[in-house]
Amino acid sequence: MLMAIIRVRGPVKIKKDIEKSMTLLNLTRANHCVVYNDSAYLKGSLKKAKDYITWGEVSKDVLKKLLVKRGYVYTADNKLISFNDAFSKDLDKIIEEIFSGKKTIKELNIKPVFRLKPPSKGYDRKGIKKTFVEGGALGYRKEEINKLLKKML
Repeated sequence: MLMAIIRVRGPVKIKKDIEKSMTLLNLTRANHCVVYNDSAYLKGSLKKAKDYITWGEVSKDVLKKLLVKRGYVYTADNKLISFNDAFSKDLDKIIEEIFSGKKTIKELNIKPVFRLKPPSKGYDRKGIKKTFVEGGALGYRKEEINKLLKKML
């Protein structure tokens, strides 16, 4: 199962251990997104940083849109090119390999951080300081992460 994690809040007034956890997740700025396979390490990091991030299970079609629109690939000489230029022919095959867990984003030399726009029409109505259950933007949101990612692409 693939998890999409988005940093919602910025770096002001964060405890050092939480900031370290988000740095290890490659979430250094607000509106950055990363995609990881579900693991025990990931769950611990998510629990620690739950007041600054939101996460959920990403679907195949949203992952495809995310890679096509915001994905970059490292070439052999360490330059960045767009995902479309690198994998235009094998797009569905690459998505299937990532989703099934055969290959990770890092193994395919895809840049692990996706820089997103702030969501159109904003986050949920109670803002970025309340949990998703309370009507805000933070915490675990299951399949609803796909709607948020579509708003941010």
